[in-house]
This record gives sequence, C-alpha cells and structure tokens, in this order.
Amino acid sequence: MRRIACIVMPTYNEAANLAELLPRIFDQAERIHSHELHILVVDDNSPDGTASVVVQWMKENPRIHLLRGEKRGLGDAYKRGITHAIATLDPELILQMDADHQHDPSLLPLFIILTQYGFTFVIGSRFAPGGGEPALSFRRRLISRLGTILVRTAAGLPPLHDCTSGYRCIRADLIAKCDFGLLPTHGYSFLSSLLSELLRNGARVVEIPILFGPRAHGTSKLSFSDQIEFLTNLGWLWRSRFRRHV
Repeated sequence: MRRIACIVMPTYNEAANLAELLPRIFDQAERIHSHELHILVVDDNSPDGTASVVVQWMKENPRIHLLRGEKRGLGDAYKRGITHAIATLDPELILQMDADHQHDPSLLPLFIILTQYGFTFVIGSRFAPGGGEPALSFRRRLISRLGTILVRTAAGLPPLHDCTSGYRCIRADLIAKCDFGLLPTHGYSFLSSLLSELLRNGARVVEIPILFGPRAHGTSKLSFSDQIEFLTNLGWLWRSRFRRHV
C-alpha cells in the first residue's frame, strides 16, 4: 500500500472554486508515484453549498473527504483538519493549500518529491527568487512582505523569504511534535505560529518559488480581527523565542 499525502483545505463559500479546483488537483495525482493523494476539505458550514459540491465529488472519488464545523477562523479549521487527517488516514505528509486557485496544483508533485530528499517542511514561497504576487496590488504585496519581516524578527527565525505562505508540505511526524493547544491563534496567524513551532522542533525546511495567482471566484476572507490577531501573535512569538532559551 502506498503512503498517503493528504491536502488539508479549509473552505468558506468556495463552491464555485472547488468545482474547478478538485479535478485540477487530481490531474496531478498521476504525476505522484510515491504517495496516494487525498484531500480533506474542512468546511465551516458555508451557506453557498460548498459542502454539497464536496459530497458530490466524494461519490466519484473515495480520496476526497469532508469535515464540517462552525466558522471560527482559518487556524481553527487547520487545527481540526490536520488532527482529523492524521487520526483517520495516517498520512506521511500533510499539505496546506488554499481553495481559491491562488496556489498552483502543478507544484504538488515537486512539494512531495522534495520530502523524499530529507526535507521535512516545504514552503511555497512568494518572495524567494522566481516567486511573486503579480495579481495583487502594490499595497497587498507590501503588507505581505512586511508581515514576513515582522514574524521573522519577532520569532528569531532563520532568513526565510516567506513566513506567512499558506502553500506547504509537512511531514506528519514533525507535526506530531507540535502541541496545537499551545498555539493561541485561530485565524490566518496560525500559519506563522505553526511555522515557528515546526522550526523549533527541528524542521528541515526548503523554500520553492511560487507565483501567487488571482482568486478565481469570491472574495478574500482576511478580516480586521485577523489583522489584530497578527499583531498580538507577534508578542506570543517574541515570548516563545525567549522561553526556548530558558
């Protein structure tokens, strides 16, 4: 039996995007020879019928799974989804990916191949040489880059190019070393707090450049409360940095 790589994909009102994205992802499964590719959609009770789209695909493909729950933020969805995936599928790899077409599925085979060369944490980096965010405004690009600088500084991280990317591949045994209960974030800042914990637990990280594309349908879910949480999370990262040296 082949090892499993599971994409954990949080969604909220992504019905139109998923209908197009799911077949694009499984087109790449034919290029992945080392692992059996699964998708766990973690839907926060979307009112647009996102779950119904997933259920229809589940009838045709047993490698698609659905976990439903209340809307409490991206980070909470990832915590529930990753925990559920590890408990029910026993995957070797967990991938994080957005449902809005801004992450190119054609890179999935490369993410997985790199884990076969000793890397335990692969980051799709918008800011590594060759990467970019051509579809975003100058203001959004500036905010993204500033966010990485602040996270890297607060947490005392190595010189990574992209600390807030949501396109990643992580060995499940590395995730098992991290206690989600210690991560105070429920929104988008979960991405940076998880990154900090993975590195603290010995992740062997590599970044590959990605082009962050335009959203196909719908609108961004980044809220004002997410921005406030990002600032408070910087304080948590700073305190955690010094606790590690005690």
